[in-house]
This record gives sequence, structure tokens and C-alpha cells, in this order.
Amino acid sequence: MIVYYGSTKKFDQFTIETAVPQLPNGIDTIGFWLTSDINSAKPFAVGIETVIEKSKTEFWDDGEPKVVQYDKPVSGYIYRVFMDDPNLKEYVSYDLFMQDRDQYCDYFGTGKRNLTWKDQATLLNKDEANSLFRKNLIKKGFEGIVIRNMILKNEVTDLYGIFSKDALYIADVSPVDDKE
Repeated sequence: MIVYYGSTKKFDQFTIETAVPQLPNGIDTIGFWLTSDINSAKPFAVGIETVIEKSKTEFWDDGEPKVVQYDKPVSGYIYRVFMDDPNLKEYVSYDLFMQDRDQYCDYFGTGKRNLTWKDQATLLNKDEANSLFRKNLIKKGFEGIVIRNMILKNEVTDLYGIFSKDALYIADVSPVDDKE
């Protein structure tokens, strides 16, 4: 099966440091997240990098250059990734996926008991909840999850969360600008 991953960084293999996209509701640390189509991966390959450097035009009274900070647009890469048909827990909607995950989550909020992700309360134990959720699925024999027809950055895609980097093989890497 071929899936796609967008990143502002270039790398040769998936690691925890290189493969953490910004996903909603703190689900990013459940696994390595990939999409079923290239267009859904593109927004993750474009971003902003904060640059700190010595100024070429601004100087202190003693002649030393001032240090300036600015945001610079970054265009990254689209990874075409081969996955060898892992055993996936299938969710027909994001809502059902989040309901399953919520049993491991502790939320902070006012006025209501038994908060869920829909209450937009503060998740207090993201990493622990994601770890417990992942371990429970692994115990049941799953190697990852697939959320069908997920709306992600204005694109509809199947979103894959794979638990082990060993199941992912990078087949091709291209600059996102080449994929227009």
C-alpha cells in the first residue's frame, strides 16, 4: 500500500523527532501519521521557520551586529511511503476514533463531569493517554489505525496512524514545489 507524508524536514527514515505533524486534539504522538493521497500531505510540507541571526544592517554602538529574529517561509518534502498491509483498527469516522481514545483521557474544564474531546477542554495527559490507547490496540493485535474520510486541512483523506516505524519504507522523496 502506498501512503504519503508531508514534512518541512528532509530525512532518510522515520523517527520520533522527524515525524510529528501538528494534528488536532493531541493525537500526534499515537503513531506515525500518513495520508492516503498526496494532496492531503502537501499542507504538512509547508511551514514557517524562525531564524535567529546576526543583522547585516543593524549594529550596536560598539559596531557589533545586533541579533535579529524573523519568520521565514519553508517548503519541504512529500514522502511516498510503502506500507506492507499492516493489521489496522478501522474507524469509519473521526468521532468514533476519538470516542475510543477518550476513555484514556483526563480533561480539565468547569461545570461538567465526564468531559470529552468535543467539550474543547484541556487535555491533561496527552502522552499518557496516547500511549495507553496505542498499547491497548497493540495488545489486540493491531499495528495501527485508519480513520476513513477524515477532513484534514480542507482535504478528505484516509488518515493512517502506524505504531512502528519498521512498517514504513520511504519509496520516494520530492520537494513539495515539484508536486504542484
